[in-house]
Amino acid sequence: MVQLLPLRRRGVSRFVTLTLAEPGATTLVDEIDHLQGAVRMVRELWPFEIDAWVVLPDHLHAVLTLPHGDDDLAIRLKTIKARFAARVSTRAMTPSQIAAGGAHLWVPQDIVEPVRSRADLEAFRHHCRTDPVRHGFVADPQGWKFSSFRQNSRTDPRRHERMPRGVAGFA
Repeated sequence: MVQLLPLRRRGVSRFVTLTLAEPGATTLVDEIDHLQGAVRMVRELWPFEIDAWVVLPDHLHAVLTLPHGDDDLAIRLKTIKARFAARVSTRAMTPSQIAAGGAHLWVPQDIVEPVRSRADLEAFRHHCRTDPVRHGFVADPQGWKFSSFRQNSRTDPRRHERMPRGVAGFA
């Protein structure tokens, strides 16, 4: 007898900005392996999809989609931030951050905006794609290596799907 598996349904999508407490820090790109490891670990515990992603030296933006029926984005963000702070080297922290065990590495408030429509999704993806240019790090988004745009733009056949299914090659 054939057993049918349930279709994987997408839940809510959110545009997220996480910012380091120290403006101008380069910790996120300096310690990118630890950030990717933290995201990977959290995705194993509490699945989510990454529809777009950009990591800049002192902040990151992402469009994240949770599974259908799961709306606990806060636990995911809190755990990513805590796991990253725990693993980042002390050379990347200020003395007060070291004294606090990395707890003050991040700005306490995350920016989370709902993705209500296809137009919102495209606007947030565009923001992720162009933010390195806007901040003056590169002249062309393709030149920024900490971005889902670079990973997806030419080689990912899913880029033409109606709704993205995640970022190839990340986490």
